[in-house]
Amino acid sequence: MRLLLTLCLGLCIIALQVVLGTKAFFPDAFADKTDVVDALMEQKKSVLDQIPPAELAWITDHPVVIVGVDPNFYPLEMFDERGRYTGLGGDYLRLLGKLTGLDFRVRRLTDWASTEAQAQQRLIDVFMAAAKTGRRSEYMLFTTPYINMPGIIMTRRGSGLDKVGIDDLKGKKVAVVNNYSWHDFLKEFHPEIIAVPVANTLEALQRVVTGEADAVIDYEFNLLEKIQTGGIMQIQPAGKVDSSYGHAIAVRKDWPELFSVISTALSRITPAEQKMLARKWLQQERPAGQERHLQWIFFFVVESIMLCLILNWLWQNELKKQVALRTRELEARLAAAKRA
Repeated sequence: MRLLLTLCLGLCIIALQVVLGTKAFFPDAFADKTDVVDALMEQKKSVLDQIPPAELAWITDHPVVIVGVDPNFYPLEMFDERGRYTGLGGDYLRLLGKLTGLDFRVRRLTDWASTEAQAQQRLIDVFMAAAKTGRRSEYMLFTTPYINMPGIIMTRRGSGLDKVGIDDLKGKKVAVVNNYSWHDFLKEFHPEIIAVPVANTLEALQRVVTGEADAVIDYEFNLLEKIQTGGIMQIQPAGKVDSSYGHAIAVRKDWPELFSVISTALSRITPAEQKMLARKWLQQERPAGQERHLQWIFFFVVESIMLCLILNWLWQNELKKQVALRTRELEARLAAAKRA
């Protein structure tokens, strides 16, 4: 009986560990499968009957639109494990496709700087999640922002830069993603800060960890996601950046017709619906990082081995008791036979 109870208790502990691990590393398995975008797409109707004939004719002549994206910019845009474009920008792209009837084709490049370079060459027509800066405004038109995300400063633990503002970074090396809005922000408004451009946010964090940069500036949600998934523990929040960039859809400047069509379509998405779309991404659980993943596997294996050892010990102990009992019974029978 004791062996059975121990087995049941051990199996319950392992089952609980599996459930908690699955929830941490695969939150989609426990998520509400109701997609707010699917619901909105069922409600929305095409805007083609509400736009001027000139714009309708332009759409007929330009049915395909090339979309440039940042491949790893959580929660606005990224690619999932199946290579599908997703994020808040991806949700807006689906809605725009329904509202305009245009064929939006996502072009995946290695980093944001490459995406911007192709947009400047007119090889990319639209950005789905871009902040308006002076440099970008030279070749793109920007809609009204659909989300505002705060920017924060992060530093290395023990560096002495525990609480800093933008003015405290004068003469310091600050890592920023190349051609991100924060890169433009430093060049335009804070040339006294030494910008260290890198390919992506994870590399920016690593530069700070290794001491190649004193701080990193980026969007809060993007930084926190990279810290969690990358298992980076040496980084701390140190301050906020007053200038916050709103993210919008941008259209190549020589296509004002497309800009007008997209602006008309966006006006059909109400502020309440915009909040619903943002909440879907800003409040969802993210998978735990690789470091925690390995820790979970380690503890799961250790618990399983310990359970097997305990069960083996109990089984051996039970066998010894059974052997001792049978031995006593046999000795009693032999003693009784001799007396007879």
